[in-house]
Amino acid sequence: MRLQAAPGASPLVTSAQRDQFVLWMAQGLSLASVRLHGYAVLPEAVLLLLTPQSAADLSRYVQGLARRASRARATAPAESAGASPPIQRAPAWAGRFQSALVQPGDWELTAMVWIDRAADRADLAGAAAWPWSSLAAHCGEVPSGGARPPLLSAPDAYWQLGNTPFAREAAYRERLAHGVAPPQCQSLEAALRSGLAAGDAAFLTELESESGRRLAPARRGRPRMKVARD
Repeated sequence: MRLQAAPGASPLVTSAQRDQFVLWMAQGLSLASVRLHGYAVLPEAVLLLLTPQSAADLSRYVQGLARRASRARATAPAESAGASPPIQRAPAWAGRFQSALVQPGDWELTAMVWIDRAADRADLAGAAAWPWSSLAAHCGEVPSGGARPPLLSAPDAYWQLGNTPFAREAAYRERLAHGVAPPQCQSLEAALRSGLAAGDAAFLTELESESGRRLAPARRGRPRMKVARD
């Protein structure tokens, strides 16, 4: 899931704003039936890997976060002191949040690594120890600074990385070091933009068969013409 800032807006540009957003994430978990697996709160975007009990729970959780951040931004003091009437701020978020299905198993771990390395991809200062993400928790470390992280629920694929916490954390750190291959990054990006799904071919085919709708990006170019033969 991705909540993207509107063009020109940076609703989470300060550390205090990101601290507050992480706090709201933790509070929201008690109001919606959602399991949070991973997150990254960036100045201009929020990335979440979660499992909701229903589509309504997903919307309730994410839209609640977006509204609280928007209200906080709207009521923040204007940069020009004494301005009257109050300055009308542009929208904080670029419309509705983006979401995509992720295949359970190795693709879940891929999505977790992709999210935990989001600050690095955005070339943010201190990305290696970005405290507003789940990276430290997944590696068994205590984040330096930032708000107290929300309670995470590790997916089964993470538990299968090892028989002990140390083994799981070491295996996950190794995956972080290798990063996400460009084709998988492209698949995750495409799935979010189009609201489809990310996974292997068999998973996507099965989903399409069950749902009756296309869940994988269509091939580029013009469709092949069928030639009738006698």
